[in-house]
Amino acid sequence: MHPQFSDLTPRWFKRAFVYTGSIGDFRYRYATDKDKNEISVSVYTVYCFEVAQDVKTEVFSWDDTGVEALKQWVDQEYQLFQKEHRL
Repeated sequence: MHPQFSDLTPRWFKRAFVYTGSIGDFRYRYATDKDKNEISVSVYTVYCFEVAQDVKTEVFSWDDTGVEALKQWVDQEYQLFQKEHRL
């Protein structure tokens, strides 16, 4: 698992309502919904979230189980990105 994903915990997501990051051209965005106790995760490439044409989004529960599933999903998407772009 990439180090940028391995340290994520439910507490980590209390830093901000929306958090974005990238590993090269692989971009990701976490958005928390406190009322629903959910975290929406989007992955995309090259452009910002608002104009990206290749956004994939999944929603996870904001608890230990949900964050573990989130980490697995975003890391899997990163692995697919690496294969597609031959990195």
